[in-house]
Amino acid sequence: MKTVRKKNGVFGHRPGKSGFTLVELLIALFVLQLVIAPLYLVFTSTRQTMFKAADTLVAAGLASSMIAGLRELPRQSLRSQPLIQDSQLVASFSLENLGVMPAPPEFTRKVEIIPATSAGNEGLYIVEVRIEWHNRNSETQVNYVVRNLLRGKE
Repeated sequence: MKTVRKKNGVFGHRPGKSGFTLVELLIALFVLQLVIAPLYLVFTSTRQTMFKAADTLVAAGLASSMIAGLRELPRQSLRSQPLIQDSQLVASFSLENLGVMPAPPEFTRKVEIIPATSAGNEGLYIVEVRIEWHNRNSETQVNYVVRNLLRGKE
């Protein structure tokens, strides 16, 4: 752009060759906002979905490891157990005895073992593993429950 010297000694731009007007800048910012706002919402909802998926994956691992540990117990050591936190289980069901890692501090794992009472199900138990944690964004409690039949090893 060429500048010209005005009569009063101040430099300025030629008329008709100037930059953007304030109205043009405001319209450009408005259009930019229309593009950026939905993208921001997509990224934040994707982030929340990733947190939920990661937490659910941890819960599934905690539940399946507990069930796998209980499956390795001898059949005669299985017995009824009320719903209780895994750290408070009786010695034969202790995490160390089962070879199961403790739950991370933000998760709680509870276990219940119930005899399956129907004809022909002698020595068969229903095990329920309940994993509880708080949602990272809303602080609402989330429950993940797995039920499985358990017979133990011969």
